[in-house]
Amino acid sequence: MVSAIQDVFHRFYPSFESTHSISPAQRKAAYHIMNCKTGAFGVNVSVCEDCGCISVHYNSCRDRCCPMCQEF
Repeated sequence: MVSAIQDVFHRFYPSFESTHSISPAQRKAAYHIMNCKTGAFGVNVSVCEDCGCISVHYNSCRDRCCPMCQEF
């Protein structure tokens, strides 16, 4: 599950980082935004006891700068 903001970061952040001075905090926030809910921070697997349906839930980054984490 990749959001539109993640698409923007994946497309433009590498070139932005190569032409601008980025602080460690900004680099960390960008990493969190690009990897939030992608499996980079782990997953939780649930199995329904009734039907055996398997659900995979990707962990969020929990960064206050991440737009996906701010929605909750």
